[in-house]
Amino acid sequence: MPAVEKVLTLLALGAVFGFAYYSLNSTPVISDSNFTYIAELEWYKTYEEGLREAKQQNRTLMVYFWTIWCIYCEKYHTEVFSRPDINAILAERFVRVAVDMDVNKRDTRRFGVQAPPYIVFLTPDERVIMRVPGYVPADEFRRILDAVVEEGGA
Repeated sequence: MPAVEKVLTLLALGAVFGFAYYSLNSTPVISDSNFTYIAELEWYKTYEEGLREAKQQNRTLMVYFWTIWCIYCEKYHTEVFSRPDINAILAERFVRVAVDMDVNKRDTRRFGVQAPPYIVFLTPDERVIMRVPGYVPADEFRRILDAVVEEGGA
């Protein structure tokens, strides 16, 4: 019986530590009536709001299509957008829009997006610079950002 108790205790401890690790390392998505917050950045909820701000600031627009159930979206939040160098570029050079595809069907249809994650970079005059379907790792995403900044003048 003592061996069974030890195994059960170890399993319980493993579950507790696993939950604690996941809780500490996941980046929550928080929203209020005006913004969605991902990787400690403010993201507009609609294309119209973001476009208005992009025109006002003369900045490149990044439209990110995501859902709460998308595993690769979570990877973007925790491994890509939260990386310090990428986070700084996003904060300083881009107007960000996070379109929750389950909520904002209008913008999802506008860009013809079928599945998350999906990113579209546009100039303030709505010229598409680049489309990024699916997930790309942080190093590749950094190269994409650099190319968009160079082409779009972000």
